[in-house]
Amino acid sequence: MKKTLKKHVGYYISLLSIFIVGFILTVFVSPNLDLQKIIISLTIIAYVIWGIFHHYKNHELTRRIVIEYILIGLFGLSVLFFLIEGGV
Repeated sequence: MKKTLKKHVGYYISLLSIFIVGFILTVFVSPNLDLQKIIISLTIIAYVIWGIFHHYKNHELTRRIVIEYILIGLFGLSVLFFLIEGGV
């Protein structure tokens, strides 16, 4: 487990950076809901691309993995849009 984590630490740091930058930008533009939606969408697109790239470089990339990343991204997108529109 530790060996695998050390091998992929750069990928995980880059993924964490994507989410941190997306979060900070979303909070920074908080009065503008349309801009928040664009930033969230771009963050999720970056997540999907990151996941596909990671599996392409280090694991066997399959159609199932691509579909999984897309579906998880769409789920996260729908939850966040629901929260934004709901005013929660």
